[in-house]
Amino acid sequence: RSRDLALDAIREGLTLNGLINIPVQFSVLPFEVVSKLAFSIPDMSADDVIAVLKPEYSDEQIAKEEQEFFFHNILKQFLKDKAEEEQEENKKKFDVDTSFLSQFVKFCTGLNYLPYRISNPEYSIVIEFNSFECTPEDLPVAHTCENTMKIHGSVYNNDREKFEGKLMMAIESTDGCFGMN
Repeated sequence: RSRDLALDAIREGLTLNGLINIPVQFSVLPFEVVSKLAFSIPDMSADDVIAVLKPEYSDEQIAKEEQEFFFHNILKQFLKDKAEEEQEENKKKFDVDTSFLSQFVKFCTGLNYLPYRISNPEYSIVIEFNSFECTPEDLPVAHTCENTMKIHGSVYNNDREKFEGKLMMAIESTDGCFGMN
């Protein structure tokens, strides 16, 4: 009963007591646009992206220490630096849909936005350090159905420039599709 009351209140609020036909208004928009408008963070920041990253380290202790260093000091700082650099370059024409952060999120998840944390507190992007499925020279690999990015366990020897180049190539080669371009 309380659920029905809540849904009725939402419907009345959205339609202004029936004055606006919401389905008709939304029917002219693609589903992806409606979903993004209704459920996403409008201005994604590096901190928003970092907050949803969840590392999965390998079991080897020495490798795990390198991976922790990489995750906390290289990956996080790289995301912050790219966002800041992009914001400085494009102060007046900044577009959330084409920003590096949205491209990174799209690479990892298939969607170029993050959901509101309050509506989906379990949402995460897994950063998996894996020495078995990829070689040290491979590009990072994304599994969008699982919101996962896999990086070789050696983390490119904690070389930020090498990682940055590999990640940018991976993002560019998959832009707009699920396979390689």
